[in-house]
Amino acid sequence: MDKLLVPTPQPTFSPAPVDVHGQSFHRQSVPVIYEGPMTPPVSPGHSEDCSQDAKLPDHEMPPSQPDGVPAFSDSLAQASHPICLLGAPTPQEQCPVTPPSKPARLLEDEPVHVAQSGVLKLSDFEVRGALGTGTFGRVLLVCLKTATPGSRNIFAMKVLRKSEIVRLRQVEHVNAERYILSRVRHAFIVDLFATFQDSLNIYMLMSYIPGGELFTHLRRAQRFTPDVSRFYLANIILALKYLHSFNIIYRDLKPENLLLDSCGYLRLTDFGFSKVVDDRTWTLCGTPEYLAPEIIQSEGHGKAADWWACGILCYEMLVGYPPFFDETAYGIYDKILKGNIHWPRNMDRLSRELIKAFLHPDRSKRLGNMIGGPQDVLDHPWFRGVDWDALERREIKAPLVPHTSSFDDTRHFLHHPFPSLHDMPGLRMEEPPLHHILEPTTSPFHEF
Repeated sequence: MDKLLVPTPQPTFSPAPVDVHGQSFHRQSVPVIYEGPMTPPVSPGHSEDCSQDAKLPDHEMPPSQPDGVPAFSDSLAQASHPICLLGAPTPQEQCPVTPPSKPARLLEDEPVHVAQSGVLKLSDFEVRGALGTGTFGRVLLVCLKTATPGSRNIFAMKVLRKSEIVRLRQVEHVNAERYILSRVRHAFIVDLFATFQDSLNIYMLMSYIPGGELFTHLRRAQRFTPDVSRFYLANIILALKYLHSFNIIYRDLKPENLLLDSCGYLRLTDFGFSKVVDDRTWTLCGTPEYLAPEIIQSEGHGKAADWWACGILCYEMLVGYPPFFDETAYGIYDKILKGNIHWPRNMDRLSRELIKAFLHPDRSKRLGNMIGGPQDVLDHPWFRGVDWDALERREIKAPLVPHTSSFDDTRHFLHHPFPSLHDMPGLRMEEPPLHHILEPTTSPFHEF
């Protein structure tokens, strides 16, 4: 592989906007969540006519306001880029669904890898640092006080505020994240070890990946060589191939959700938008620059949306910025549907062909979603020479091995303020058992 020239990461890295053709590109760090259909720009040749009506499943039906206009979630109402809903297609106008496809493997048949509820509580941990913050939670670096000598004691703890989850209507997504991560195990996916809750928060104890976000390393390098991009994209493809074998769609692929482990391999993290889907789903969520056309147009989406995101990721790694960007989310959607991509002169032919194959607007012709499935991706000429089995066994030297001095080294992450006792009182004083506060079966988070 080509040598990757990357300066040594510093503890206080702050990503700066990237200047692209005189415009400043700086992706929103918070994904967009929509609860109902929106009115996107109509792409050339797109027809809203359907051969027959199809009704959405009850759990996919968007909430409605009294006047019949689908209601946004609070997060969207507060967003700086509101989306116009006038003229949005009703569920009855959606195109008919295709016959559901049975997964190659059943997730319910997989063993549950998380500890039983009630085994751990917040006071069992010491907070060593704050790794990141999100829409309704944060990620902390913690040490298990009761760990036996020689056993794992450093973890990343995802803390989610219950009231915000409910307010933003993300209960189903959070429960799906726990259900999926409790059963999947793969070399390129972050591990979930335990979950628990108290009166304020739910907690997810995960493996700590010390190398930081791929986003950080990409911004430092500005762009990656084709060989470096091939290594990272191959990691992701194997992870998606594994997830798709269970009919799990990931739906939030981007450099910010890819962590480098101590050996330089990627780990997919943040499964808040993941879902088991046998056919299609109409929940509109994700990061604007990475949304597939079928998500924007409320046509229903499935695994093909993840393969589209692979094309966006490949372009961003090779060029330094995504192919579709704008100052507003609506402008991004307009460019995605028009499909006009600027191709740098120095991009090689095979890289361009791979990206075009991933970014095909017709899902039936999109690489990874055709009759050959993921095998078509593995067999693409751009990946010629990749030993996929050796890669999955982690026997190939990574192009960048992050320097770390200890298991709890946080130099590759931004430094965030520690949580206050108001946010996490259980750090200092033990709460009464949860069943004294509410009946577990009536809680939307009873699995935790």
